[in-house]
Amino acid sequence: MPFQKGDKNINTAGRKKNVVNRNTAVIKALITNTIQDSYSDFNTRLNALNDKDFVQAYVSLLKYVLPTLKAMEVKEPIKEFPNNIQIEILKSNK
Repeated sequence: MPFQKGDKNINTAGRKKNVVNRNTAVIKALITNTIQDSYSDFNTRLNALNDKDFVQAYVSLLKYVLPTLKAMEVKEPIKEFPNNIQIEILKSNK
């Protein structure tokens, strides 16, 4: 049955602000529980790594904790040099 224009059963306002999709909420909860359950095993394996691999894993995990900065390009207007430069040399009598 196709939608009919002006049907009162259609939600024209949409989802309210800050309301999470049910599937998203379920998946986030599942991932959170999985990480919490395997935390001690993860920590043990992380500590068993050699120094280079430990630092690499540690740094790669930081992007999930610290906000990343966007790269910015600063464009400065090109200043033209003057065509004429005059220099006046003053001598003092001291």
